[in-house]
Amino acid sequence: MERIPLPTFPNGWFAVAHADELERGEVLRLEVLGGNIVLFRGESGTPYAFDAYCAHLGAHLGVGGKVVDDTLRCPFHAWRYDGATGRCVEIPYARKIPPRAEVRTHPVLERNGLVFVWRHAEEKAPDWEPEVIPELSDPDFVLWGRREWEVKTHPQEIMENGVDFAHFATLHGWKAKRIDWEPDGPFYRLQIAVDQEAEDQAATAAHSTEVNSYNSGPGFLYTRAVGLMNGIVVNCLTPVGPERVKLVHTYWHHVSCPREVYEPFFEAYLHDWDLDIAIWERKIHRLRPVLAEGDGHFTRFRKWYRQFYSEDPRAGAEP
Repeated sequence: MERIPLPTFPNGWFAVAHADELERGEVLRLEVLGGNIVLFRGESGTPYAFDAYCAHLGAHLGVGGKVVDDTLRCPFHAWRYDGATGRCVEIPYARKIPPRAEVRTHPVLERNGLVFVWRHAEEKAPDWEPEVIPELSDPDFVLWGRREWEVKTHPQEIMENGVDFAHFATLHGWKAKRIDWEPDGPFYRLQIAVDQEAEDQAATAAHSTEVNSYNSGPGFLYTRAVGLMNGIVVNCLTPVGPERVKLVHTYWHHVSCPREVYEPFFEAYLHDWDLDIAIWERKIHRLRPVLAEGDGHFTRFRKWYRQFYSEDPRAGAEP
């Protein structure tokens, strides 16, 4: 059987770079969302994304391509493409520009210190945007670090973890008094009330009264710890190809949070994700799993997640 019988690429916004990786006039080559994309920042400061190959003879625009104002110039014959429209605006040796001289553009959004690209199988325009995280523009919040993985799984498998309530205790040692999961359009909120009186509480919960996760679409979420541990973890899930997901985390803490609190929290959080990754890379995805009382909101979650597909993954599933 196919290990993960889901559409390879959900529709939505996906983080493709940190904003500080893309200076004015800089071009990045990206292999994401099943293709090759060039991301560049125009001289105005605006980021743009194109399909990687020139409409002329197919040169890769990210290998030697140069930013000129808010356009990108091909390294091969110097055809120059407008960042906003993808239309060719100059061919230095030709008086007339062919009507089909253009490259496909991708909607780009810069937010939360990240650059997002919109992907839709039917090329529909964006109708929602990732949530703004206020702490990331607060000077009292400090970046602790970043971590990246390439995981052999599907983004739905990673996100489904949030409603797998039973595994919080069995795999991670979390003891919770209450867990709530509420969807709202392309967003959801997961709220975990930590049981501070439980013995052998997980390190990630020891200094928190609540741990809340906020999700925007199929590829972006953040987790806020409330209590003595005052911090934010930002998670980006960007599919690269079939069963290949680039997973990127950034970790922030308030300046008042003691080091002896945030260091163990973030290190334990990293360890918890390593435990999950070991499972994800070897499990199969059952379209119709056998569920027991206490498993969590799998049915509701999967119904919510299907909004990000252009085809129903249940078609042809086992009864």
